[in-house]
Amino acid sequence: MRLRLLERVRAAASGRRRGRSKSDDLLNSLERHLSLILNTRQGSSKSSPDYGMPDFISLMGRGDLEAVRELARVLTEVVRKYEPRITDPQVRHIPGREETGVLEFSLSGTVEIESQKQSIFFQTSINPDGAVNVRK
Repeated sequence: MRLRLLERVRAAASGRRRGRSKSDDLLNSLERHLSLILNTRQGSSKSSPDYGMPDFISLMGRGDLEAVRELARVLTEVVRKYEPRITDPQVRHIPGREETGVLEFSLSGTVEIESQKQSIFFQTSINPDGAVNVRK
């Protein structure tokens, strides 16, 4: 299991909470970090100008299938680049809520926990204002 550095420091300072598995800790860490990455716009970080999501509001406004595919491709590339704990990330569109302006995607891949590969799955929704919600 690999938590992010500050999460490891916090855990060491407070003592490991009992009753939670390493798998749960890792999934919670991934959920928080994915939410951070996908809600950060490129250009916001001075140390890494391409960190985060590019401007995709114009893609959402189009609402056609090609724009949705492009957005899924962008999400995949951002996760691949900035969340190395997830191996072979795959993002797929989940049709159904487009009329409300919300786009739903599934994010799957694998992570290594105690030398074992484990499949993971997150649901991601992008609201009309560009906010990205990530949930297990």
